[in-house]
Amino acid sequence: MASLGERIRKLRKERGLTLQALAGEELSKGMLSLIENNKANPSMESLAYIAKQLNIHINELLEEVSPSELREVLQEVENIYLKITDDMTSGFKKIVELVTPFIDQLPYRYESARLLEIYSRCLYYMKEDGWQKHLEQAEEMYEGLHLMNNSADIQLFRAMLKFNDHQYEESLKMLKHSRKVFDERGIILDSLKKLDFDFSEAILHMAIAEDEDALNIIEDAINYSKEHQIFYKIDALYRVTAFHSILNNDEERKNYYIDKLRVFADFTEDPKIDIVLDLLEAHYLNSFKHDFEGALKLIDKNMKKYNDEETSQFYIEKGKALYGMGKLDEALPWLEKHRLWEFMHHPYDLLMNYEKDAYLALIYEEQGRHELAMKHAEIAKNNADPMPDLPYKKFIMNVYNEITSK
Repeated sequence: MASLGERIRKLRKERGLTLQALAGEELSKGMLSLIENNKANPSMESLAYIAKQLNIHINELLEEVSPSELREVLQEVENIYLKITDDMTSGFKKIVELVTPFIDQLPYRYESARLLEIYSRCLYYMKEDGWQKHLEQAEEMYEGLHLMNNSADIQLFRAMLKFNDHQYEESLKMLKHSRKVFDERGIILDSLKKLDFDFSEAILHMAIAEDEDALNIIEDAINYSKEHQIFYKIDALYRVTAFHSILNNDEERKNYYIDKLRVFADFTEDPKIDIVLDLLEAHYLNSFKHDFEGALKLIDKNMKKYNDEETSQFYIEKGKALYGMGKLDEALPWLEKHRLWEFMHHPYDLLMNYEKDAYLALIYEEQGRHELAMKHAEIAKNNADPMPDLPYKKFIMNVYNEITSK
């Protein structure tokens, strides 16, 4: 953290001023040099003069963390935070190291609140204690500065933490309470934040099997997006609706939304959307149409075109397709290779992935490895027990009953 003298020197050099030019007529070059090297303490009159010469407010010099220094740190932190994808722990750790020296001396500004917010989120993801205190500080600053969209983002984050812990009803209750409070206070969130809340509320309704409420919210959100020409979250809204159609075996509706997503993928030139859509289609062919050869063809096309990281969620579908074709020995390594992504928390996603152990149980039983089959049948059953009654849960329970009855 820069000292007063270091801040003056930095600002002087940024403006291309010599010591003599900054000293002007009211300070000597020697005295300014002593101040910059922290060997002399300037009077308030001298500081006001230096600030005037630098064309800044005196607070820029007086605050322990100057606004310019704060903006620089925030910009660096934001750049790291936005790029956190693969090596998440390394990115979170780097941000914590950057912010920690400032954490107890942050002035009452937007930049401070944003740094506290990102800092607390990083601590949470690193499973470190104390993140709640910093999140509360950030929220207090946002509220005091009347930055209600930022405050809403924190409340949404808190609600979705309950979602991550599979406390779906509590999560929905918190989210709806936040929206009610904003309405009562006459606070209108911006369009993007409104769509964030809409999407989160919809998937939470689906998590507790309140599908009609979820679909009504999604329809309203899609109409709102069309009316305001906003494409934010539109792919996620279409994807959820397409998947809901798959669960209800509504092929016409499923195709309608997948076609819309294909057009959106072309428009945005985002290959990840195409990968997700092919994964959905392969899942539909495997689990609902039992067209295992068609599913395998689609899976292999993607696994040939993209790298392992981008297509790792195809492993379970490839194992299911090969199992359905009677190729048990070929199916086994793909199912064993499959891993549940850490950020998956919705019952739909979880139950789809929990099927892996049910398929492993079936294969091990066919191979005469009954104890191993029992082990995986129990894993699948225990995982599925607290989940809603979806087709995947029924399949898992049927497999468990089949294996344990032998």
